[in-house]
Amino acid sequence: MGGLQYAAFIIPVLLLLVGLEYLVSRRKGVEAYTLGDTIVNICCGILERLFDLFWIVLLYFLFDYLYDLAPWHIPMNAGTWILAFFVADFLAYWHHRLSHQINFMWAAHIVHHQSEELNLTTVFRVSAFAVINRTFFWIWMPFMGFSPEMATASILFIGLYQFVTHTRLVGKLGWLEYLFVTPSHHRVHHARNEKYIDQNYGHVFIIWDRMFGTFKEEEEEPDYGITTGFESANPYRAYFFYWKDLFRRAKGAKRWSDKIKVFLTPPAWNPEGVEHMAGEYQVDKQGKRVKYRVNTPFRLQLYVFLSVLFTVSAFVSMLLIQRGIESPTIPQLISHPTIITLGILVMVSILAHGLLLEQKKFGLMVEYGRLVLISALVPWLAFQTPYPVLLIVISLSFALIQLVWLLRMRNYFTEEKPKPQVAQTA
Repeated sequence: MGGLQYAAFIIPVLLLLVGLEYLVSRRKGVEAYTLGDTIVNICCGILERLFDLFWIVLLYFLFDYLYDLAPWHIPMNAGTWILAFFVADFLAYWHHRLSHQINFMWAAHIVHHQSEELNLTTVFRVSAFAVINRTFFWIWMPFMGFSPEMATASILFIGLYQFVTHTRLVGKLGWLEYLFVTPSHHRVHHARNEKYIDQNYGHVFIIWDRMFGTFKEEEEEPDYGITTGFESANPYRAYFFYWKDLFRRAKGAKRWSDKIKVFLTPPAWNPEGVEHMAGEYQVDKQGKRVKYRVNTPFRLQLYVFLSVLFTVSAFVSMLLIQRGIESPTIPQLISHPTIITLGILVMVSILAHGLLLEQKKFGLMVEYGRLVLISALVPWLAFQTPYPVLLIVISLSFALIQLVWLLRMRNYFTEEKPKPQVAQTA
């Protein structure tokens, strides 16, 4: 299954690098991480990978099918491998650029830009809808004659390279700035400052931006996030909030042509008589925008963080099981009881994590349900492993400890929340 079969081993390495960046940023006095933002980034990434677990089967089928239809097959040698990387990066540039210029693509890509922080976990914050969109760009590679192996390796390399560019800790890199996308370049891309918006779309090579007039050098460190702001710790809301607004604007349009144009025009366009979405951020008394912080007690944030580690473990288990299936098909995956059981547990867990961070009363009920699922499902799954007793003891102990811990924090969900000291603005 190409790069996906290695994801279970890559994820722990990436999380280790995240921990290293956090320690270095603390030592340098750079506030690059907040616990709430990090949790949301990781949960969004798990949702995207969860969808990709199934979607990638279709992608490889398309690669093989289109490669067979290609008028010629490009041989594999050092030169054609380099060519494949350039072609893949060129396609990635145009997918990325159009994702900022066509509203339905922006609805998928906006998730990646919501965070007002920039660190290695920002790479994880990707929408599953973006997976679908970029497929229509990647499939050109096998149709051009690049083998599925070359196409897959190029895509995997581009994806891993993104992990290098999402950081505030690396300055400018001399002559490398003229050829490769560097952290400095990508900081500009994540900016909400007017002079930086919609610049530096490149993934690996910055030459495309220089060629097509979308390059902007970093002059001072930007402010990160989207211009309209986004204040939520719910990964599901992160996925759907802009889609909801698009359908609201389409519904309000008087002409059918405008209803369609809402989805196909740039984000700035709006039908006559329809308002843009209101700003979702706070300002201080001087009118300066205040960076969003998840206003959750540290004890509860720590509880959610440990819960997320369990969710990550469940997801990695899914990847390992999928890896053990030779040439899996979508029917095989959706009928595999262990994969589906773990998938349900992961999706419920992610909902619970977000609602707990926001201290929603409903989140408390969802979390109780999650602990029940862990107590019931994990022991059943454990009997399919070489160490059932050990896993049962660990899972039940974990669920019991979390239940007692959660009961001691019930007041966080019943007390009236203090009203913000700053006003929301549009």
